[in-house]
Formats: sequence, C-alpha cells, structure tokens
Amino acid sequence: MSAGLEIEWGGSGAQGVGAERFNVYTPTIFFGKGFGDFPASLNWARPFAVTGQVGYSIPGVSKVVGATVDPDTLEQDIDTEYIPRVLNWGATLQYSMPYLKSAVVDLGLPDFINRMIPIVEASFQTPVSNTATSGAVTTGTINHGIIFTGKTYQVAVEAVIQVNRQSGTSVVLSASCTSTLTIYSRIRSVDPSSPAIPIQGGRCSAASHAHHLSHRISSRRCRPCFPTCSPRSRRSRGWKHGHARTEGGRALVY
Repeated sequence: MSAGLEIEWGGSGAQGVGAERFNVYTPTIFFGKGFGDFPASLNWARPFAVTGQVGYSIPGVSKVVGATVDPDTLEQDIDTEYIPRVLNWGATLQYSMPYLKSAVVDLGLPDFINRMIPIVEASFQTPVSNTATSGAVTTGTINHGIIFTGKTYQVAVEAVIQVNRQSGTSVVLSASCTSTLTIYSRIRSVDPSSPAIPIQGGRCSAASHAHHLSHRISSRRCRPCFPTCSPRSRRSRGWKHGHARTEGGRALVY
C-alpha cells in the first residue's frame, strides 16, 4: 500500500482540449496484491495480481463565473458553473506470463507469449459534492488489453469500453509505449557485499510495471511504482471526465 498526491497545474494546457485555469489536487491511496504465495496446488493462480487506487480530487476553485452576450438582444447573461469534488476509484486484474515462466512452470511457450501480461482495468469517477451543475452520475471505463514487456520497454494495447451513456458511446482502442532506464549502484556504506540495486526510472502508465507490483522472485522487498489512472478535470457546461493515463517521473527502487 502506498499514498501519493497528484497535482494538475492550472493553465498548463490548451483550453480547447479541456485544460483548466485552476489547479486540481488529488490525494490518492494505491494498493496491490500478488498471489505468488498461493500453495502449490494453486500454481495456476499464482501469476494473478490485483492493483487499485482510490483518490479524491479537490479543485482549487469551487465555481467558475462566465458571461455570454445574446447576439439578438445584446443582453449579457451570467453563467455560473460549480466545479465538483470527485471520487476517483478503480482497479486492475492481471496475469503475468513472465512470472508464470520464471517462478511457477515453464510451459515451453514462445518467448513472445512469455512476455505478455493480460489485464482488465476499470476506472471510475463519482462526483460527491458541489454537484449543482454537474450532476452526480458515476462515469468511467472498463478496459481489456495486453501488455508486452521487453527488457527496456513496455507496449500496452487496450480496448476502452464506456460503462454508461454519460461516459461516452464509442469503444476506443488505446495503445501506449513505456521505456525505462536502469542504473546500478552499490550501498557499500551499509553492506560492502550487498548486491547491486537497480533504480529504474521512467514513465509510468496505468498498467506499467505490472509484474513488479505483485511478484518478486528473490527475497528482496520491493517498493513498486503503482499504476495510476485518474481523470483530468474538464469543463464544458458541467463536469466531463477525461479518461487519461497519468504518466509521471516516479522511480522504482527494489
């Protein structure tokens, strides 16, 4: 389990694509559990893992006031939009083929298959307060896909399925590529014989480093880079969720 704070800086993007002029602060709790400790009778289930997060988005302002002019009467109308606070929640279910081969059983499958991680990912947003103009309908997506893990990169392909009409009506195919850089160092001041500790930094996507979240072949403990998939604040006559992968510069130390 881990905790973090995501800040969406206002004024850092184009308003035409939904960027806001105010900050949004989202304290978040992340969790993950792998099933590598299952007994030998359940070896087939040991590559499974679940991850998830719960966050609470707090906008820097409570409302936005704008003015429009009627072209016929030239009268000015004041438009007040209330910005809701939103509960972001979601989870993933993953099956690590790399872990199946390395720690459970080698089925003799092609290397291409042994580098795949099938995943089902769900992400939801529920307005919980200040919802006078946005409504309180939960929106979100359920994504089905596969992650391919290389030595220094990962490629993820997912079908993004909307959960209701308020979320959208189309099925979108999403693809992303993540690269990593590994630096090896030694902590000789603590233990001169200690093994090299890889410090792996890079861009973390919603399904990145899935196998690190749940399974460690060695006995070393891991502080994983948990996935985050949170909505971006969007405003167009009320709250509209924008399902986007949050990619940051977190480090993976194990």
